Order: sequence, then structure tokens, then C-alpha cells
Amino acid sequence: MKEKLTIPEEVEQLKKENVSLMEQIDSQDKIINQQEAVIRKQDEKIKLLEQHILHLDNKLRKYVNENTPSSKKPDWDSTKSPDRINKEKKPLGKPKDSNGATRPTPKIEEEEMVRLYEYENYLGEPIDYAQRIVCEIPQLPKIKWKLFYLALYKDPATGVIITATHPECPKEGGFGPNLKTQIAILRESLNISEEKTIQFLESLYRAPLTAGTVESELDRVANILTPLYNTILEKIDDAYVKYSDETGQSVNGNNWCLYCFSTSEESYFFAEEKKKAEHIKNRLDLDLNKVLGCDGHSIYSWCPVKQRCWSHLTRKEKWLIDEKQTYERKFLHESVSGTFKLSGDILGKGPPGHHHLWDVLLLRNRLWQAVNYKWSDEKCQKVANYIRNGWDSWFTFMFVAGVEPTNNIDERAIRKHVMKRKNSGAFRSKKGLDNHCIILSVLETWRKNGGNEYDELNNVIRLYNSAISW
Repeated sequence: MKEKLTIPEEVEQLKKENVSLMEQIDSQDKIINQQEAVIRKQDEKIKLLEQHILHLDNKLRKYVNENTPSSKKPDWDSTKSPDRINKEKKPLGKPKDSNGATRPTPKIEEEEMVRLYEYENYLGEPIDYAQRIVCEIPQLPKIKWKLFYLALYKDPATGVIITATHPECPKEGGFGPNLKTQIAILRESLNISEEKTIQFLESLYRAPLTAGTVESELDRVANILTPLYNTILEKIDDAYVKYSDETGQSVNGNNWCLYCFSTSEESYFFAEEKKKAEHIKNRLDLDLNKVLGCDGHSIYSWCPVKQRCWSHLTRKEKWLIDEKQTYERKFLHESVSGTFKLSGDILGKGPPGHHHLWDVLLLRNRLWQAVNYKWSDEKCQKVANYIRNGWDSWFTFMFVAGVEPTNNIDERAIRKHVMKRKNSGAFRSKKGLDNHCIILSVLETWRKNGGNEYDELNNVIRLYNSAISW
């Protein structure tokens, strides 16, 4: 049996236990403080990592997004999209009972008989001839330097000196129409860089070119084409249906905006320092009788009648369902792509017009289900907001004949500049960018109308050289 402690002994023992407990508490407090310090550091690291992830996501989104070409998209499972699951596989090879196709026989412009005359004493006369049709280009001529003696006349009435003109003699510079045309085509139509253009022409003709010479000749070609350039804008402005798009372009290290207006027959490019609605208002006179197809950017909010681009919208929702297949994303896909497909089926049965009013109301109601849905997926909500912001401009093509539901006409036109930007990079001056816009606008318009860019440009330069300044 334990001896019973006296009260003073118990008090002393309790004091010792209390001291021991306080030491343990202090030890635990130190451990807790150390753990809290570690947790705070980990929290700071997590916040920094989250910020870094957000930064990388925003940076990656510039290169990988709904507008990324299919060849450069992430390697997601191609079976995820419902469209891809339900898509019928096309058989390989030519269709059954196809007659096939062969290249048509060209018009023969020259014939030549080839014989082994030096061996015919042994071989005798040919027993037959084997025919071979060969395509060839003429051997390139050497560069030609030509001296023109231009007659000078004095106007008896005004005393003004009149100078004779010749189609091959430029009014400025020392290069004829053929070389001018080739420089412009190589730089602005084929998107070959300045250095490669010089190398190409020097290797073919030994032409004495420098970077400054190329830019000067492009400047002269742009001046010649300026009247045609202005006429293109007038035609686009008069058209009752036109399309607009814009893209970025670096000019001497600064970000500029390049705009493109298009119809089925014309393309018009111009550049400004900022993306503003005023630049479009100054060039287009839009009213209730004219429709503008666009991507829905805020710079087009002033336009009275628009057609929002369905390609932009469907790319957004298809990107989401390819990225991750969920119930909400399936619903959004069916609401958007399904509605667009139904609109195409309706127009397939009859032309656009006011008789489609009831159909449009039903389609809008179908699309409104996606707009008004309570989305838990933030990305789906962004697409819904995108639809809501252009709510009155999605079905213009159902009422007005000639209006395309997409902005593909302008997208294809502005791609000409994008390819130039990829190859050449930045412009050193606004003048160079303006010259590019003028030449590209005219060349692209000729191409849309079935003209040969080289022949058309060469003829215009020759006509300009022949004009007499009287």
C-alpha cells in the first residue's frame, strides 16, 4: 500500500507535474509553430505556383485555343467528339462505277522528230515512232538594258514640255514592267521574303537588286495601283453584303491592326495603329439595307444589321467537348451545333426570306436554352455569354439572300496576309505595310474574278507608263 502523502507533499508533487506539463506544452508549441511556418511557406509556394499556372495557361491559350489549326491541336482522343463518333467512314479509293479522270491532251505547239542518223547505216530506217508529250518552259533570257530617247515637245498654247512615253519605259526608277511585276508577285502574292526575292531574281536574270531597290519598286507599284485600290473600297461599300475581319501586325516593333473587308468578288486591306470602330465607320457606310458579316467584336457593335460568324461559335463549343466530355458540354454542343445544322436543313428546302420567321423563332428558342442554362462549368458559361452578346445577329442569313452564316470568305482572304506575316515577320515602316495592303487588295481581287495576276498587273503598269501627262 502506498503511503498517504501529506498535503505539502502532494502540493510539491503537483508543482513538479505542472512544471513537466508546461515543458511539454512549450515543446508542443514550438513544434506547432514550426509546422505552421512550414504550412505558411507551402501556402506561399502554392499561391506562386497557381499564379504561374495561370500565367502559363494564358500564354498557352494564345497558341492553343479554339482557333488553332487542326494540325496543331493537342493530341486528344479523336473519338471523344459526338460528331466524330457518329461520322460515317468514307471508303478508300474512287467511288464505285467511277469513270476516273485523266489529264486532257494539251494543244501541241511544236513537233520534233528525233532519229539516230549517225547509226542508221547499221540500224537502217526506223520501224516506228514512240510519242512523248513534254511540257517545257523557254530558256530564260539574259537581263536587257535598253536606252530610250524620249522625244520632248513644247505645247504651243501653254509652253508646257510634253514628254513622249513608252509602255516599257517607267516614269520613275530604272526597272521595266516585267521586272516590276515579278517583284510584286514574289513579295505580295507568293509571300517570299525580301532576301529570297533578291536571291531568286539574281539567280535567274542576274538582276542588280538590293533590299532598298525592292522596297522602292513595291512603292512605285503601290502608287500605280492606288486608283484601283480606292475603286475596290467603293465597290465593297456599295455591296449590300460584305464581311470584315482583323488581325495583328508588327510595325517597327509596335503592334498594329490590319483590317480586311471582303465580298465574293473583292478584298480590301488596310492597317491602323489601334483596333477601333472609327476606322471601319470612316470607310463603310452601313445602313439598314446593308449586312456586315463579322466575328462579333465590340468594334462592330454600332453596325445596324450584322451576321455573327457561326464558325467562331461552333469552334468554341467543339473545342470544349474535345478537351473534356461532360454532360454540360454535350448539352452545349447539341444546342449550338444542332441548331446550326437544323438551320442549314431548313434553308436546304427553300431560299432565305421572311417566310422563315417561325423557323427562326423555334431555332432561337432552342439556342436560348443554352444561354439561359445555369452552368456550373465556367467555360460553358463563357460560350453562353458569347451567344447572348450577339443574340439578335445569329440568324440574319435566314432572312437575307446572299448572306453567309460564317465569315469564311473574309477568313480566307485575310489568311493571305497571315501567311505573309509568318514568312516575313514585321514591317519596318507604316509605308511598307500600306504598300502591302494596296498590292495585296488588287491582286486578291483579280484572283477572285478569275484573272491572271501577272498579266493583269503587267498590263496596268504598261498602261500607266504609256499615259501622257498633258
